[in-house]
Amino acid sequence: MTNCKQALGLDNRLSVVYFTLGRIHNDSGNHDLAVEEFQRALDLDPRNADALNGMAYGYESAGRIAEAEATYKKAVALRPDYWDGYNTLGLFYHRQRRPDDAIAQLRHAVELTPDNPAAYNNLATAYFDTGRPQDLVLAEKALRKSIELGPTYNAFTNLGYLYLKQERYAESAEMTRKALQLNDKDFIVWENLECAYQWLGDNHKAAMAREKAVVLLEQAAKSNPRDSQVQSHLACQYGGEHQRDKALARVEAALALAPDDPDVLSNVSDTYEELGDHRRAIQYAQLSLQKGYSLEDLRGDPEMQSVLNDPSFNAIQK
Repeated sequence: MTNCKQALGLDNRLSVVYFTLGRIHNDSGNHDLAVEEFQRALDLDPRNADALNGMAYGYESAGRIAEAEATYKKAVALRPDYWDGYNTLGLFYHRQRRPDDAIAQLRHAVELTPDNPAAYNNLATAYFDTGRPQDLVLAEKALRKSIELGPTYNAFTNLGYLYLKQERYAESAEMTRKALQLNDKDFIVWENLECAYQWLGDNHKAAMAREKAVVLLEQAAKSNPRDSQVQSHLACQYGGEHQRDKALARVEAALALAPDDPDVLSNVSDTYEELGDHRRAIQYAQLSLQKGYSLEDLRGDPEMQSVLNDPSFNAIQK
C-alpha cells in the first residue's frame, strides 16, 4: 500500500498502480474501495481485462451479483481469445450454483488451451455440481486429463472426492493421499481421507486422519474464530472423539454464526449423532435438507446411516 501511494505521488496516471490497490482492497475485504480503484485503472486503460475482472469480483463479494456478471462478461468480450476470461466467468457461475452456465464457459477455456491442466480441473468442478450421474463420468475424464498434463494438488483432491461420491473408497483414499503428499494443510482433505477409511472399515487409519484434521481445525479456529464452517467441522471431530463439552461449545458457536447454513446444520446433526443424541441428530439433519443440503451427500456420510435408516426420519421425508 505504501509503495503504491509513493508511486502515485510520482505519477498519478499509472493504471497498474490503481489495479494493484484494487487487488489489495479486495484481499482485505474493502470491496467498495476496490471497485473505485479498478474504475480508476480502467479510466486510464479501458482495455484492461484484468481490472474488469477485479471490479467484477468486488461487485460479487459485495453482493451486487448482476453487476458482477455483466462486468465479467465485459472482460470476456474485451479479450475473446483469452482463456482466463472464460475461466473466471465460469468459476463465477460455479460459485453462483449455475453449473450449466459454468460448464459452457469452462469448455471455452479448455478449447482455447487444450494443454492447460487448470482448465480441465475447473471444468471438472462444474460437472460435479449438476447432480447428473453422467456428468461425474465427464468430471473424472477431465480430472484424468488434468493429471496427465500436470499432476496438481487440486486435481488429486477433486478426483479423490469424486471417487468418494461414487463409493470407490480405495481409489478415493489413493488419490487423496497423493494430494496430501503435495499439500497437507487442508483439514477438508484429511476429513475426506478419514471418510474413505471409515467406509473401508480401517478404523486405525481413519483415526490417524482425524487427528491431523483436528490439529488443523484448532489452528484455523484460533486464527479465524468467526468461521462457521471451521467451528462446525471442529464440533464433528470433537464429537467423534466423544469430547462432549468441547463439541457442544463448537456447535453453539457455529449456530450463532450461521444458523441457516445447510453445511453447518449437517455438521451439527453429525455431531449430535456422534454424541448419542439421536433425536437432535434427526432434527438437524432435517433442517439441513430444508435449507438446501443434498440428501445424496447425507447418504455419503458414514456417521449418518442410523439417522437415514430411522423410521421417524423417513416419515418426515415423506
